[in-house]
Amino acid sequence: MADRRSGGNYDLWEIQIHGPGGNVRYMRVTKLRLQLVVSLAVVFLACFVNAVAAAPTLIRLELFRADQVELVEARLRFGERFEALAGRYAEIRAVASDLDDRLCKVVLAYGVEGSAADACGLPIDLGIAPGATISAEQTRQVREAIEKDREGVVKRLAGRLEAAVEVEAERPDLVQFTPSASPLRGDDFVLVAPFGETTNRVTSVPEFHYGIDLAAPAGAPVRATAAGRVTFAGGGSTLGPAWRRYGRMLGIRHGDGFITVYGHLGDTEVRAGQRIERGQRIGTVGTTGWSVEPNLHYGILRRRNDGSYEPVDPRIHILDYRWRDEQALVSGVAPAPDGFPALPRTLLR
Repeated sequence: MADRRSGGNYDLWEIQIHGPGGNVRYMRVTKLRLQLVVSLAVVFLACFVNAVAAAPTLIRLELFRADQVELVEARLRFGERFEALAGRYAEIRAVASDLDDRLCKVVLAYGVEGSAADACGLPIDLGIAPGATISAEQTRQVREAIEKDREGVVKRLAGRLEAAVEVEAERPDLVQFTPSASPLRGDDFVLVAPFGETTNRVTSVPEFHYGIDLAAPAGAPVRATAAGRVTFAGGGSTLGPAWRRYGRMLGIRHGDGFITVYGHLGDTEVRAGQRIERGQRIGTVGTTGWSVEPNLHYGILRRRNDGSYEPVDPRIHILDYRWRDEQALVSGVAPAPDGFPALPRTLLR
């Protein structure tokens, strides 16, 4: 019979546990204890049922999170690889631009006009900057930009090359008589006065410089930049006041297209009337005339259609040397202003 207890808690069952030696232990199951156990069982069962019900959703969320992490990592890897490829393409494009600048100098030296001389010094830049989170649309845009860039560069290079080859095939004499080499060999010289608006380093007066001045060691050999015939060798003062500044100088006529002038020479090693070849030694660097250090004044005069001559930037015609601002040089070719002194008949003979 159930034993009633205070508070409505009474024994429902009594369990006897017999141990060794005749010891007996009693465990009573009361109503309160039973209710507690049932409550805990219900809570546990409810949690278990909820866990089983939520498991698929949790698994999906975990898998989605893993997929997202993997996707982000993949996009990062792709972005890094794309940046590396874009950098490599930029290097290739720089080489192509360098070649384009060289071809520009050739066609400009030959006097080629038209499309073959267009857009000199104007490279095509990629309009897309790839990053670590590059999208599919950006990838498409970059691919199209690269393809367009490649087609444009190839077309430009081919056009310039074809124009140069055509000129050389039709006028082989132009190749022979076009100044195209540096008058000083190696890299042991420095451009101290460019072609164009400048300040005279002796008088400090602003003026237009019709050639270039290259500082070099005294006695360095000066070489002819194209085949031709020496028209003058001597002191510039004998040609008139405008030529006195060049000191000891040489004038060489190259066919009917060009005249080159070499000033501030220490010595002249050829004489008037002598025929010379490109690369032939013709004198040495000196300090004669208006000079603040050993240097060479080098000027090029191109014949116009009317038979007169105009000064042009000699750097365009120096094809065997790379100037620091080569791209700006080929993109900014401009004629010299009026005011160049009349050429003495001596230089034209």
